This record gives sequence, structure tokens and C-alpha cells, in this order.
Amino acid sequence: MTTILDEDDWRDDLADHASTEAFERAASQFDGSVAFEVGDETAWFKVYRGRVIDTEPYVPAFGATFRVVGDRGAWRRVASGETSLSGAIHVAELRTVGDKLEANRMREMLELLVRSLQDLEAAHE
Repeated sequence: MTTILDEDDWRDDLADHASTEAFERAASQFDGSVAFEVGDETAWFKVYRGRVIDTEPYVPAFGATFRVVGDRGAWRRVASGETSLSGAIHVAELRTVGDKLEANRMREMLELLVRSLQDLEAAHE
């Protein structure tokens, strides 16, 4: 069974879907980048003034503020809604790497990105 994570353009779709007022409020004080490491694949999102302004399938040379790292199975469970982001982090299926302070400060933004991923997965089925 394929998931949204198997699609080539899921990063751009996620960035577009996350363009909401709630995301803009949650990320309004963030000028940084987040990388989702899905197994051996990477999705990098540059966030500025409440918007995802760029995506790449790799982390550029200047890095990521923080990363959310997990194997493909863990990300599939989160994308499907079987496991919440908080639940996956709690049992160490996903973990944050990098600036932990920013990762914690931007938790609502991160939750909204994951909810957008779950919405895309539901539409993909």
C-alpha cells in the first residue's frame, strides 16, 4: 500500500496545505528550517514569518534548525493517524535532533505540519 510519503511531490503539497491562518500564527516568530527525516529520505522546509517559503529533498549546506527523525514505518503510522506526533516522540519512534529549544518552542507549528500531512494522507487513500 502506498502512502502520501511515496509521492515525489509530497513536500510541496505539505507546504501548500500548511498555508493556513493557524500555521501562520504558530510559526510567526520562527525564521528557521525543519527537516523531516523519513527513513533514508529527507524533506526540508524553510519557514519564515509564518509561511513555508521553500522545500528541498535534502538539507542544504546551511543545515536545519531542527530535524524530526524516524524510520519509514514510524512516519507512516504518524501520517495515517495511527500514532500521534506526541505519541511517536514519547515512545522514541520519532525524535528531534538539533536545536531542542526551538523544536519545543515551535511545537504547535510542528503539530500543524503533521496534521497537514495526515490530511494529505487521508485524501491520498
